[in-house]
Amino acid sequence: MAKRSGVGKVFGRAATGPLNLGVLGGAVIGAVALASWPIAALGGAAYAALVASDVSSAEFRRRVLFGRSKPSALPDPKTLTDAEVRAAVERIATARGALTKVVKSIPERIQRNVGTALAAIDELHGHAAVLAVRADALARYLAGVDPAAAQREAEALTARARNTADADARASYEAAAGAANDRVTALRDIATARERSLAHLARIESAIKALPAKLVRLRALDEQASDALTGDVGAELQRMNIDLRAFEQTLEGIAEVNA
Repeated sequence: MAKRSGVGKVFGRAATGPLNLGVLGGAVIGAVALASWPIAALGGAAYAALVASDVSSAEFRRRVLFGRSKPSALPDPKTLTDAEVRAAVERIATARGALTKVVKSIPERIQRNVGTALAAIDELHGHAAVLAVRADALARYLAGVDPAAAQREAEALTARARNTADADARASYEAAAGAANDRVTALRDIATARERSLAHLARIESAIKALPAKLVRLRALDEQASDALTGDVGAELQRMNIDLRAFEQTLEGIAEVNA
């Protein structure tokens, strides 16, 4: 559902953009004034093209979904306390540097063709920055708690509630056990979110590492084959960005933790 919500938000903003609606409205008014349906059809086609252009733009999607025009920069590894997150950020930064070198070395024709794919990589880079910061915050919180002790406490309260004869005392123990079990569940969710963040960081790293070889391979292809392969790469990266946006929305549903 989160994925559809993000896509729907982008499409809705594109469909109701002032420029896009202005083009559509002008076509409708002109068609009515001149009693010419071809004018309406042309205006509709122009409107559809403008909406499609906005939806396919990584810059537009970032602005709508995250309220920023540029992707976040990776955090300084020295500021990260979680060793696994820090290592992931360092590897992604290294992979991005290698990609930049390859992009500069390929012919201008290929650089033009891979513009969409490179924009998608920029977006992935922004997702990596967000995931790294959140995963590190989750790790810092988990470092200060003892999930095993929380589980033992919940089990002990549940046992007390079960073995207490007094109804009022049993009700209080049951309430305490319920709160303790909620804490155990929350801690488990936080640990899962951290692990999934690390998995997504690994996925981003692999995608960035794979692109240089694909770009070099484009040199050996004719223009038609090159365009087709570039489109496939761009579509794959866009799908990754949609998945990551959905996951970031899931993370927002977890209670914020203080470092």
